[in-house]
Amino acid sequence: MLDKYLNRGWLDVEEHRRAKRQFFRDLVRLLRLRVVKLVPVRAVLLIQAWDLVEKHNIHQADALQIVSAKAVKALEFHTGDKKLHNAAVKEGLKSHYLT
Repeated sequence: MLDKYLNRGWLDVEEHRRAKRQFFRDLVRLLRLRVVKLVPVRAVLLIQAWDLVEKHNIHQADALQIVSAKAVKALEFHTGDKKLHNAAVKEGLKSHYLT
């Protein structure tokens, strides 16, 4: 997403660099707090994700989030993307739509 903003001129190079640095700081903090879990991408997850792409007409990266959450038996799923939220709910996840 940040590269899209950079390419559209919504962020300059320095803002992009700062935003990316802040993203990684936040990610490390959330990993240490055990609020976020990184799930290795395996072939089986990619195959399952593709089924969701076709079923829910969502992006593959979004579908990968759903199948990854299901693979680790996530207790909750949080997203600011309404379409992803709806697909996650239909796939049986306890999804929370962040507005």
